[in-house]
Amino acid sequence: MSNTVKYKLDDFEEAEECILIGIISSSPDYTVCWHINKQFQINLSRCPDVKLNIIKKDKKEAVIDLFSEQVEHGNEAFNISEHHVFKFIDEQFYSDYYFITNKGTRLTLEPQLKRVTYFFEINGMKAENAEQIIFDLNAIETIEMAYLIGKESIINKLQLPV
Repeated sequence: MSNTVKYKLDDFEEAEECILIGIISSSPDYTVCWHINKQFQINLSRCPDVKLNIIKKDKKEAVIDLFSEQVEHGNEAFNISEHHVFKFIDEQFYSDYYFITNKGTRLTLEPQLKRVTYFFEINGMKAENAEQIIFDLNAIETIEMAYLIGKESIINKLQLPV
């Protein structure tokens, strides 16, 4: 009889670290990205916009339907909100950088964080580096304020392709 232990993939914790930073700025997204690229020596580049469908059942209630292709359904009103996304994959350090507009054409991604203009998410970077990254972001002239939001992942919420 063998004493072999079998493991499932679910038995291992996810090793990837994630830093999510909120950025407040009155500058356009491409200007802020240019400064971030210069500050961190990366190459954030524009990706196709994220399109979110908002289903309005009445004037008070709005349900977000991520990535639905349907634009009309019965008496419900549908609106599409588009959000700009910039991405850089650092293959050398196994990190992914995402820069996403919080305020789209019709919707705010995180209504609780209405003042946040942009989200800057870095996957594959240790949380110990967050303080230095935030310090460097706050040194950029077009950024009014940058701060750590938490471990929530906008990328997982939006299900963006990596």
